[in-house]
Amino acid sequence: MTTTRRRWVLSGAMLLVVALVGGGLWHLLDSPADQIHDTAVADAAEKIDKVLFRFEYDHLYQADKYVHSAGQHPGVTVLTVAGETHWETGVTLVLRVLGHGVEIGKDGSVIDERDEPICFRLQLGPDDDSRDDDVDCPAGHPPTVTKDPSLRGVDERLKSALQAAGPDESAIRRAIADLSLDPAIAQEVTAQGGRVGVALRAAQYDCILARVTAKGAELWRPSHTQLAPGELPCAASTALGSNFGKSPH
Repeated sequence: MTTTRRRWVLSGAMLLVVALVGGGLWHLLDSPADQIHDTAVADAAEKIDKVLFRFEYDHLYQADKYVHSAGQHPGVTVLTVAGETHWETGVTLVLRVLGHGVEIGKDGSVIDERDEPICFRLQLGPDDDSRDDDVDCPAGHPPTVTKDPSLRGVDERLKSALQAAGPDESAIRRAIADLSLDPAIAQEVTAQGGRVGVALRAAQYDCILARVTAKGAELWRPSHTQLAPGELPCAASTALGSNFGKSPH
């Protein structure tokens, strides 16, 4: 090949690279397997972002709380945990996340797609937090994480049942039993001075409080801030107390 010809070939290749990078199409040079894996990693990373957001939102610092919280997210499995608390020992988690990978053709159509397990290492404290994406997934038996029940869709059913029962403790207990709620949902009913307080709790921040009087039933879901540790308990006594229905200041 002549020198002039070689220069044109190299220049053309460089222009192609610039065009692909500038147009966001560099991934088209990847092999199909690489493209699926890379997009699966990106999808899994978004799910890890949600896990980390929840850690911060709930002000978690204990290893077992991190494990329980992470295990509530769909497609996320805790593989290993080390350490006890954020500020003393630090906590290291390895999470396996199902990421959805796709292979995109030159015309933008989906050629192939599948889920891939992607692992992430999270270092939480004691000094700084960090994360490593797409690490090797460790072998072994992951810790057991119990899934929390949910009160999603219960509000209207509960209010209707309480309205029909009226301020009668026995009738209210029967009405709640007839709802056939998840047995893992904690239930508390307390009668006081012609009123009945009801508390249903599925998790720390999933709580319904109700107050039933001769005028009918009122339902209230305390805010995330109000249900934080050390604040309002999800209890029937709270439903009958002066804080019922009040927004945080």
